[in-house]
Amino acid sequence: MNDAFERRALLLHLADVLEAVNWLINHGLDREAVGQLALTNETLSRLPLLQQVSAHMTSTQFVRAATSAFVEWPRELLEPTLDRKRLASAVRRHLFEDNTDGWRAYVAGLRAEVPWFGVGLPVARPRGDARASSIAANVAGPTSKEASAGSEPAQRDQPVEEERGSVEATPGIYPTWPWKS
Repeated sequence: MNDAFERRALLLHLADVLEAVNWLINHGLDREAVGQLALTNETLSRLPLLQQVSAHMTSTQFVRAATSAFVEWPRELLEPTLDRKRLASAVRRHLFEDNTDGWRAYVAGLRAEVPWFGVGLPVARPRGDARASSIAANVAGPTSKEASAGSEPAQRDQPVEEERGSVEATPGIYPTWPWKS
């Protein structure tokens, strides 16, 4: 798949998340579980993420976590070299830290449009979940804390897979992007 289309898919996903956050803030249902709200509201039911996060996550908790998880996405998606692990690890860290099954469902849904999303990240291990430790041991890559710590600048300088199309190599799709000038 072309890098530009993958970035577009992630931007559309971000727009859906922002729409849900806006709806939750404007309707003042601070203590309601977002999963329940998604089951009963047509606007929220379009975003599977709300049913994939913890069943006990309230609207207020979701708004805070989603804001933290996605705050860097716009800037990151406009970078010439996309830091794929950083995008995914921020979401996992803020929205799925103790919810391995939800994380797997979320990643599976996004991979329909963005095949590389979540690749290389170890499965998050919920506290006290012995089953997840055996899965995490079989997956290579830095932990979410390592990915968010000192390794981010180094990852940003690493090249993206060469066989993928690049926004820079596709003249005419987004000719006004800053690195095109």
